[in-house]
Amino acid sequence: MSSQSPVAPGEVTQLLQAQAKGGEAALNHVVSLLYDELKKLAQSQLRRSGVRSELQTTSLVHEAFEKLSASSSAHFRNRGHFFAVACRVMRQIVIDTWRARMASKRGGGLQVESLHSNLLADLNDPQRVLRLDEALNQLEQDNEELAEIIDLSCFGGFSSAQIAELRGTSDRTVQRQLKRARAWVSHILENA
Repeated sequence: MSSQSPVAPGEVTQLLQAQAKGGEAALNHVVSLLYDELKKLAQSQLRRSGVRSELQTTSLVHEAFEKLSASSSAHFRNRGHFFAVACRVMRQIVIDTWRARMASKRGGGLQVESLHSNLLADLNDPQRVLRLDEALNQLEQDNEELAEIIDLSCFGGFSSAQIAELRGTSDRTVQRQLKRARAWVSHILENA
């Protein structure tokens, strides 16, 4: 399932539009074209989350693909939106893995923590990852664009320049949006 040749500009968007019209094979083709990039995204998720012992890169990509293909309502506007959704799906898989790990421990392994701590700084702590996930879910209800950007940054490991390229906007705009998204998430966490 590895990409064998460079992806032509617009090819992914055309395939995603075909998938939206019911072309199930188009999503398979998109994943095969972007497989190496999806593996990098999965590696970043696993490295940042600390669940490498429970999940492998390839299994995370495949599980995310299964969830994406099982969703009949999954329609992707373009390559950037596809990566944002793939990142969110991978984050949900990682979060479910953390929850299972914590549930297996007596008392879930939860510790009291100040609401004012910077949760975006340390994604290796399961409690912080779970609280960040809850905040991002709330942010997504209020502002899907900001949730996608912070998802790509915090969980996907994308730089602001890479996010700008995926979204077809300037790096400076993404930096402003990231700052706004981080402030919003911090506000949600402080008022939880």
